[in-house]
Amino acid sequence: MSQQNVNTAAKESEETSALKTGGQLSFFDMPAVSGTVDSTASRSATVTAMPSLSAEEARREFIRVFRQTAYYQNRWNVFRDFITLAASELDMARIRTPENIASSRRICSQYQPDDLNNMKRLFCLMVEALEGQFHDFLGSVFMELELGSSEMGQFFTPYPLARLIAGLTAGDEQQQQLKTCPWVTLNEPTSGAGGMIIAFAEVMLARGLNPAEQLLVTATDIDPLAADMTFIQLSLLGIPAIVLTGNSLALTVNRTRYTPMYYFNNWEARIRLYERIQAMRAFLS
Repeated sequence: MSQQNVNTAAKESEETSALKTGGQLSFFDMPAVSGTVDSTASRSATVTAMPSLSAEEARREFIRVFRQTAYYQNRWNVFRDFITLAASELDMARIRTPENIASSRRICSQYQPDDLNNMKRLFCLMVEALEGQFHDFLGSVFMELELGSSEMGQFFTPYPLARLIAGLTAGDEQQQQLKTCPWVTLNEPTSGAGGMIIAFAEVMLARGLNPAEQLLVTATDIDPLAADMTFIQLSLLGIPAIVLTGNSLALTVNRTRYTPMYYFNNWEARIRLYERIQAMRAFLS
Protein backbone atom coordinates (compact mmCIF):
# COMPACT_ATOMS: atom_id res chain seq x y z
CA MET A 1 0.00 0.00 0.00
CA SER A 2 2.60 2.54 1.03
CA GLN A 3 4.92 2.15 -1.97
CA GLN A 4 2.03 2.50 -4.43
CA ASN A 5 0.96 5.66 -2.62
CA VAL A 6 4.51 7.04 -2.74
CA ASN A 7 4.91 6.32 -6.45
CA THR A 8 1.55 7.90 -7.22
CA ALA A 9 2.40 10.89 -5.03
CA ALA A 10 5.70 11.50 -6.79
CA LYS A 11 4.17 11.18 -10.25
CA GLU A 12 1.12 13.36 -9.61
CA SER A 13 3.14 15.94 -7.71
CA GLU A 14 5.57 16.35 -10.60
CA GLU A 15 2.82 16.44 -13.25
CA THR A 16 0.68 18.94 -11.32
CA SER A 17 3.60 21.18 -10.42
CA ALA A 18 4.91 21.16 -13.99
CA LEU A 19 1.85 23.16 -15.03
CA LYS A 20 2.76 25.97 -12.63
CA THR A 21 6.40 26.69 -13.35
CA GLY A 22 9.40 25.39 -15.20
CA GLY A 23 11.86 25.88 -12.34
CA GLN A 24 13.91 23.27 -10.57
CA LEU A 25 12.05 20.96 -8.25
CA SER A 26 14.30 20.10 -5.36
CA PHE A 27 17.62 18.59 -4.47
CA PHE A 28 16.94 15.72 -6.89
CA ASP A 29 17.27 18.29 -9.65
CA MET A 30 20.43 19.90 -8.35
CA PRO A 31 23.28 18.79 -10.64
CA ALA A 32 25.79 16.64 -8.79
CA VAL A 33 28.47 17.51 -11.35
CA SER A 34 29.14 20.60 -13.38
CA GLY A 35 27.17 20.99 -16.57
CA THR A 36 23.54 20.43 -17.51
CA VAL A 37 21.85 17.30 -16.23
CA ASP A 38 18.44 16.00 -17.27
CA SER A 39 16.56 16.01 -13.97
CA THR A 40 14.06 13.28 -14.86
CA ALA A 41 16.78 10.93 -16.04
CA SER A 42 18.91 11.75 -13.00
CA ARG A 43 16.05 11.02 -10.63
CA SER A 44 15.14 7.76 -12.38
CA ALA A 45 18.74 6.59 -12.39
CA THR A 46 19.09 7.32 -8.68
CA VAL A 47 15.95 5.39 -7.80
CA THR A 48 16.24 2.43 -10.17
CA ALA A 49 19.88 1.82 -9.24
CA MET A 50 18.77 0.82 -5.76
CA PRO A 51 18.62 -2.94 -5.17
CA SER A 52 15.67 -4.30 -3.23
CA LEU A 53 16.50 -4.22 0.48
CA SER A 54 14.71 -5.26 3.61
CA ALA A 55 13.86 -2.55 6.14
CA GLU A 56 16.75 -3.63 8.35
CA GLU A 57 19.21 -3.73 5.44
CA ALA A 58 18.08 -0.28 4.33
CA ARG A 59 18.51 1.04 7.87
CA ARG A 60 22.08 -0.30 8.12
CA GLU A 61 22.96 1.09 4.70
CA PHE A 62 21.42 4.45 5.60
CA ILE A 63 23.60 4.66 8.72
CA ARG A 64 26.69 3.70 6.73
CA VAL A 65 26.08 6.21 3.92
CA PHE A 66 25.18 9.00 6.34
CA ARG A 67 28.41 8.55 8.28
CA GLN A 68 30.36 8.95 5.03
CA THR A 69 28.47 12.07 3.95
CA ALA A 70 29.96 15.56 4.36
CA TYR A 71 32.56 14.70 6.99
CA TYR A 72 33.50 18.42 6.97
CA GLN A 73 30.06 19.37 8.39
CA ASN A 74 28.55 18.96 11.86
CA ARG A 75 26.58 15.67 11.99
CA TRP A 76 23.40 17.26 13.34
CA ASN A 77 23.49 19.91 10.61
CA VAL A 78 23.87 17.29 7.89
CA PHE A 79 20.91 15.32 9.21
CA ARG A 80 18.83 18.51 9.51
CA ASP A 81 19.69 19.53 5.93
CA PHE A 82 18.81 16.08 4.60
CA ILE A 83 15.48 16.14 6.42
CA THR A 84 14.72 19.66 5.16
CA LEU A 85 15.43 18.61 1.56
CA ALA A 86 13.43 15.39 1.87
CA ALA A 87 10.43 17.17 3.39
CA SER A 88 10.52 19.75 0.62
CA GLU A 89 10.58 16.94 -1.94
CA LEU A 90 7.30 15.55 -0.56
CA ASP A 91 5.50 18.87 -0.01
CA MET A 92 3.15 18.98 -2.99
CA ALA A 93 1.93 22.49 -2.28
CA ARG A 94 5.40 24.05 -2.21
CA ILE A 95 7.70 21.82 -4.26
CA ARG A 96 8.10 24.36 -7.08
CA THR A 97 7.65 27.60 -5.18
CA PRO A 98 10.46 30.18 -5.42
CA GLU A 99 11.01 29.94 -1.65
CA ASN A 100 11.40 26.15 -1.79
CA ILE A 101 13.74 26.30 -4.77
CA ALA A 102 15.87 28.98 -3.11
CA SER A 103 16.05 26.98 0.13
CA SER A 104 17.10 23.80 -1.70
CA ARG A 105 19.75 25.66 -3.66
CA ARG A 106 21.10 27.31 -0.51
CA ILE A 107 21.43 23.97 1.29
CA CYS A 108 22.91 22.16 -1.71
CA SER A 109 25.51 24.90 -2.23
CA GLN A 110 27.09 23.88 1.09
CA TYR A 111 27.85 20.34 -0.07
CA GLN A 112 30.22 18.72 -2.51
CA PRO A 113 28.83 16.76 -5.50
CA ASP A 114 29.54 13.34 -3.95
CA ASP A 115 27.72 14.35 -0.78
CA LEU A 116 24.66 15.47 -2.76
CA ASN A 117 24.67 12.08 -4.45
CA ASN A 118 24.82 10.48 -1.01
CA MET A 119 21.82 12.52 0.10
CA LYS A 120 19.86 11.31 -2.90
CA ARG A 121 20.82 7.77 -1.96
CA LEU A 122 19.74 8.39 1.63
CA PHE A 123 16.33 9.48 0.35
CA CYS A 124 15.97 6.28 -1.68
CA LEU A 125 17.07 4.16 1.29
CA MET A 126 14.50 5.87 3.48
CA VAL A 127 11.74 5.09 0.96
CA GLU A 128 12.98 1.50 0.76
CA ALA A 129 12.98 1.12 4.54
CA LEU A 130 9.39 2.36 4.86
CA GLU A 131 8.07 0.37 1.92
CA GLY A 132 5.29 -1.86 3.15
CA GLN A 133 6.35 -1.68 6.79
CA PHE A 134 5.08 0.63 9.50
CA HIS A 135 7.88 1.68 11.83
CA ASP A 136 9.63 4.81 13.09
CA PHE A 137 12.58 4.70 10.72
CA LEU A 138 13.79 8.27 11.15
CA GLY A 139 13.36 8.28 14.92
CA SER A 140 15.41 5.09 15.22
CA VAL A 141 18.29 6.26 13.01
CA PHE A 142 18.30 9.66 14.76
CA MET A 143 18.85 7.93 18.08
CA GLU A 144 21.35 5.41 16.68
CA LEU A 145 23.40 8.27 15.25
CA GLU A 146 23.35 9.83 18.75
CA LEU A 147 21.94 13.11 17.47
CA GLY A 148 19.54 13.58 20.40
CA SER A 149 19.82 16.62 22.61
CA SER A 150 19.01 16.52 26.32
CA GLU A 151 18.47 20.30 26.23
CA MET A 152 15.83 20.05 23.48
CA GLY A 153 14.36 16.80 24.78
CA GLN A 154 15.03 15.12 21.44
CA PHE A 155 14.63 11.52 22.48
CA PHE A 156 12.15 9.39 20.58
CA THR A 157 10.15 6.54 22.05
CA PRO A 158 11.40 3.16 20.75
CA TYR A 159 8.90 1.92 18.19
CA PRO A 160 8.23 -1.46 19.87
CA LEU A 161 7.08 0.45 22.95
CA ALA A 162 4.97 2.82 20.84
CA ARG A 163 3.43 -0.20 19.11
CA LEU A 164 2.64 -1.82 22.49
CA ILE A 165 0.98 1.35 23.80
CA ALA A 166 -1.06 1.76 20.63
CA GLY A 167 -2.16 -1.86 20.74
CA LEU A 168 -3.36 -1.49 24.32
CA THR A 169 -5.15 1.84 23.93
CA ALA A 170 -6.06 2.52 20.31
CA GLY A 171 -8.60 -0.22 19.64
CA ASP A 172 -11.49 1.06 21.76
CA GLU A 173 -10.88 4.65 20.70
CA GLN A 174 -10.96 3.72 17.03
CA GLN A 175 -14.19 1.76 17.30
CA GLN A 176 -15.94 4.47 19.32
CA GLN A 177 -15.07 7.19 16.81
CA LEU A 178 -16.15 5.08 13.84
CA LYS A 179 -19.63 4.74 15.33
CA THR A 180 -20.28 8.46 14.81
CA CYS A 181 -17.88 9.45 12.01
CA PRO A 182 -16.64 7.75 8.80
CA TRP A 183 -13.05 8.18 9.98
CA VAL A 184 -10.92 8.27 13.09
CA THR A 185 -9.30 11.56 14.09
CA LEU A 186 -5.97 11.60 15.90
CA ASN A 187 -4.44 14.74 17.36
CA GLU A 188 -0.79 14.46 18.42
CA PRO A 189 0.36 17.72 20.10
CA THR A 190 4.02 16.66 20.43
CA SER A 191 4.58 14.35 17.49
CA GLY A 192 8.34 13.82 17.68
CA ALA A 193 9.24 11.83 14.57
CA GLY A 194 5.67 10.49 14.33
CA GLY A 195 6.29 7.10 15.95
CA MET A 196 3.09 7.02 18.02
CA ILE A 197 1.01 8.04 15.00
CA ILE A 198 2.59 5.34 12.87
CA ALA A 199 1.93 2.74 15.58
CA PHE A 200 -1.70 3.90 15.80
CA ALA A 201 -2.07 3.47 12.02
CA GLU A 202 -0.43 0.04 12.16
CA VAL A 203 -2.94 -1.08 14.79
CA MET A 204 -5.76 0.11 12.54
CA LEU A 205 -4.32 -1.85 9.63
CA ALA A 206 -3.96 -4.98 11.75
CA ARG A 207 -7.65 -4.71 12.73
CA GLY A 208 -8.87 -4.57 9.15
CA LEU A 209 -9.17 -0.78 8.83
CA ASN A 210 -7.57 1.37 6.14
CA PRO A 211 -5.59 4.33 7.55
CA ALA A 212 -5.46 6.01 4.13
CA GLU A 213 -9.28 6.21 4.10
CA GLN A 214 -10.26 6.02 7.76
CA LEU A 215 -7.67 8.04 9.65
CA LEU A 216 -7.11 11.80 9.70
CA VAL A 217 -4.13 13.02 11.73
CA THR A 218 -3.27 16.45 13.05
CA ALA A 219 0.34 16.38 14.25
CA THR A 220 2.20 19.28 15.89
CA ASP A 221 5.74 19.77 17.10
CA ILE A 222 7.54 22.90 18.18
CA ASP A 223 10.84 21.64 16.73
CA PRO A 224 10.96 22.13 12.92
CA LEU A 225 13.22 19.10 12.56
CA ALA A 226 10.80 16.82 14.41
CA ALA A 227 7.81 18.21 12.48
CA ASP A 228 9.61 17.56 9.20
CA MET A 229 10.45 14.00 10.27
CA THR A 230 6.79 13.41 11.08
CA PHE A 231 5.73 14.87 7.73
CA ILE A 232 8.18 12.72 5.78
CA GLN A 233 7.24 9.43 7.42
CA LEU A 234 3.47 9.97 7.29
CA SER A 235 3.83 10.99 3.64
CA LEU A 236 5.79 7.88 2.69
CA LEU A 237 3.44 5.59 4.62
CA GLY A 238 0.35 6.99 2.91
CA ILE A 239 -1.23 8.45 6.05
CA PRO A 240 -3.49 11.52 5.59
CA ALA A 241 -2.21 14.22 7.92
CA ILE A 242 -2.03 17.91 8.65
CA VAL A 243 1.44 18.51 10.07
CA LEU A 244 1.99 21.73 12.00
CA THR A 245 5.24 23.30 13.11
CA GLY A 246 4.22 25.25 16.18
CA ASN A 247 3.53 25.40 19.89
CA SER A 248 0.54 23.33 21.01
CA LEU A 249 0.35 25.12 24.37
CA ALA A 250 0.53 28.66 22.97
CA LEU A 251 -1.68 27.69 20.00
CA THR A 252 0.79 29.23 17.55
CA VAL A 253 1.58 27.75 14.13
CA ASN A 254 4.57 28.70 11.98
CA ARG A 255 3.98 26.29 9.09
CA THR A 256 1.27 23.92 7.91
CA ARG A 257 1.90 20.96 5.62
CA TYR A 258 -0.45 18.36 4.19
CA THR A 259 0.74 14.86 3.30
CA PRO A 260 0.15 13.68 -0.29
CA MET A 261 -2.59 11.27 0.82
CA TYR A 262 -4.54 14.21 2.26
CA TYR A 263 -4.78 15.58 -1.29
CA PHE A 264 -5.23 12.27 -3.12
CA ASN A 265 -8.19 11.16 -1.00
CA ASN A 266 -9.72 14.66 -1.18
CA TRP A 267 -9.92 15.09 2.57
CA GLU A 268 -10.80 18.77 2.43
CA ALA A 269 -13.99 18.02 0.48
CA ARG A 270 -14.78 15.03 2.70
CA ILE A 271 -14.51 17.18 5.84
CA ARG A 272 -16.73 19.89 4.38
CA LEU A 273 -19.37 17.34 3.34
CA TYR A 274 -19.36 15.72 6.78
CA GLU A 275 -19.71 19.10 8.49
CA ARG A 276 -22.69 19.96 6.27
CA ILE A 277 -24.37 16.65 7.02
CA GLN A 278 -23.86 17.19 10.75
CA ALA A 279 -25.25 20.73 10.50
CA MET A 280 -28.30 19.46 8.59
CA ARG A 281 -28.93 16.76 11.20
CA ALA A 282 -28.69 19.32 13.97
CA PHE A 283 -31.11 21.61 12.14
CA LEU A 284 -33.65 18.83 11.60
CA SER A 285 -33.47 17.44 15.12
